[in-house]
Amino acid sequence: MSVILQPITIGGKLALKNRIVMGSMTRNRCVDDLKPGDAQVRHYGDRARHGTGLLVSEGVFIDWTGSEFPNAPVIINEEHAQAWRKVVHAVHSQGSKMYLQTWHAVGRLQHEYDTRMKSTNIPVLAPSDIPATGGKYRHLPGNPGHTDKLTVIENPRTVIETYRRAILLAKQAGFDGIEILAQGGYLVHQFLSSRINHRTDAYGGSVENRCRFLLELVDVVAEVYGGAEYACVKICPADICNGSITTYKELKETYSYLVTELVKRRVGIVCISRRGSVFDDDFADTMGAPGRPEEFALPPGYDPVLDLGSLVKYPGSPSLLMANHAYTPVEAERLMTLDKIDLVQIARPFMFNPDLVVRVRDGIPLAENDRGSMVEYGPFKCPDENYNDWPVAAAM
Repeated sequence: MSVILQPITIGGKLALKNRIVMGSMTRNRCVDDLKPGDAQVRHYGDRARHGTGLLVSEGVFIDWTGSEFPNAPVIINEEHAQAWRKVVHAVHSQGSKMYLQTWHAVGRLQHEYDTRMKSTNIPVLAPSDIPATGGKYRHLPGNPGHTDKLTVIENPRTVIETYRRAILLAKQAGFDGIEILAQGGYLVHQFLSSRINHRTDAYGGSVENRCRFLLELVDVVAEVYGGAEYACVKICPADICNGSITTYKELKETYSYLVTELVKRRVGIVCISRRGSVFDDDFADTMGAPGRPEEFALPPGYDPVLDLGSLVKYPGSPSLLMANHAYTPVEAERLMTLDKIDLVQIARPFMFNPDLVVRVRDGIPLAENDRGSMVEYGPFKCPDENYNDWPVAAAM
């Protein structure tokens, strides 16, 4: 049996039937008051039915602050938890596991006229008063970019407690664990960057202080779930999205410390994305990012998964290493055979290959997306369009 199809256990507690993980993607299709509905139950349930070992939800907002995607879901109260419970049940009924990806209120990547923010009167929070450039709010008049009207977070512990509420609700909904999103230039990532985080308190300045916010979030997952084994932390050291790019020197200093601390805490999965060191055509089409500016150049051939992954992958390590961004099953299998990674997280191909694991098992080529680069971002005429209408190999 291929290594990629062999079972593996997270932290000695969560058994997965294979090493293929469906990654989180913004689907923008929760049209029922920002709750998952029948379309989401079918979408995740189908991919579990076809053998996926672990599925990670789309990014789920833990507060009412929204984003450029007005139909991205939230988990703020028990009604939301009950809606997600139906999705989790569909996944569990197929013998698969499911994590919730916590997505804060995207920090400075927001606009105060967003519908959710206006209706709840919530300010745009950020670690420091440093506005982000770019952004495009297509659902607002004039398609404005990110705001320059920021409210600096006075006490980060208040935001951490907001996370705690969402994590408690996720456990109530039956999620097997939590993936903390700490990339993409969103709030958690903003705390990590010296270019964005200019705080002078315990959450800014030194590498240790800039990592504090994320590490305290891991501690919350451990408290709620009964162990850090139920936490997955998703990082992208070389990221270029939303003003998150940093120098190679800072990358090495920050993430070497961070990954070491995550393993010390016995985090179940450390997910490292190689985005920003590798550029694929689909990413360039959707994000408009052609490459890295010269002042942020990386050493030739640099791969953060292999470099920083060595801090996770060693004999007796309590943590699993998951690789993310533009991996094919063949490449992932090779790295697993070499004992370089434990899991692979695949996202976009799962959209148009609901039977991706079956195709890998049976040697059937993966289907290609022939509907354009924006199929991930609905809701189109109905949530099921370009979401639950992709054929499986047996039906082709």
